[in-house]
Amino acid sequence: MIPEVCDYLDYREYLRDYYEARKAIKSDYSYRVFTNRGDLKSPSHLKMIIDGKRNLTSKTVPKYIKALGLTSKKEKNFFELLVEYSQEKDLDTKKNFFHQLMEEKKKKGLTLIENAQFQFIANWHNVVIYVLLDIGNFPGPNEELLRLLRGDVSMKMAKESFVILQTLGLIEKNAEGNWKQSSGALSTSEDIKDIALYEYHSSMIKLGLTSLRKDPIKEREFNGVTLPISKEKLPLLKEKIRQFRKEINEYTSSMEDCTQVYQMNIQLFPLTEEIQ
Repeated sequence: MIPEVCDYLDYREYLRDYYEARKAIKSDYSYRVFTNRGDLKSPSHLKMIIDGKRNLTSKTVPKYIKALGLTSKKEKNFFELLVEYSQEKDLDTKKNFFHQLMEEKKKKGLTLIENAQFQFIANWHNVVIYVLLDIGNFPGPNEELLRLLRGDVSMKMAKESFVILQTLGLIEKNAEGNWKQSSGALSTSEDIKDIALYEYHSSMIKLGLTSLRKDPIKEREFNGVTLPISKEKLPLLKEKIRQFRKEINEYTSSMEDCTQVYQMNIQLFPLTEEIQ
C-alpha cells in the first residue's frame, strides 16, 4: 500500500516509506525511476534527501510533488508544509508550522495522539496534574484540584488535561474510583518533543520567576553561579547535571506521604561568545 503524506510529520520518513512501498510493488522501481518522473538531474538525489545529506528547496519541492504523484491541492500543500516544518530550525516558527499541520490532519481525523503528545509536554499544568494524581485522590477534575494548582488554570483546562492523560494511556481509575498514574509510558517523535519541551521550559522559567517574587525563601531554593567553561569539557558537565537530576528524581520517588508538587529547573547556557 502506498503511504499517504498526511499520515506523516517527517517528510524524509514519508519519502523512505513511499520508495520502499513502490519497490515492494514493482521490483525494478529505483531511485532513477523516481528522479526521472520528477525531472531531477541526479539519480541519487532522492537517497541523499532521505539520508538527510541534502534538503529540499523551493525549486525541488514541485519536482518531488510530481515524482510522488501528488495531484490534489490538499496533498500538495501538506507536502510543502511538511518540508518547511521538517527543515525549520527556529523553534517559534517550527511551532507555527506544527499547528498548521495539526489543523490539516484534524480535517482527516488524524491528530488525536500526536496532538495529545504535544499538549501533554507543552502545557505545564498537564504534567503537574499527572504528578498530583500520584500523591492525591481525585475522582476527576474538581475544585480541590484547581485550588492546589498555581497559575491561571480553569476547570475547562483541567478537564482537557484528564482527556489528554487518558488518550495517552497515562492514567487509570483505581478500585476506589480515583485517577492514578498507570504503567503506560509516553512515546513521541523527536520533532514533537523538541517543540513541546521548548514550550515547557519557557513556561517553567516564567513560573520560577513568579515563585522568586512571591514565595518565602524557606519554601524555595534559588541558586546560581557564573563559570568559565572549556568547550571540550562541556559534554561532561552536561552529563554531571543529568546525573544530578536523576539522583534527585530517585530520591524524591522514594519519599512517602508527599503533599506538594515542586519544580526543579536547571539551566546551563552561554553568557559570552567563545574566545578565539
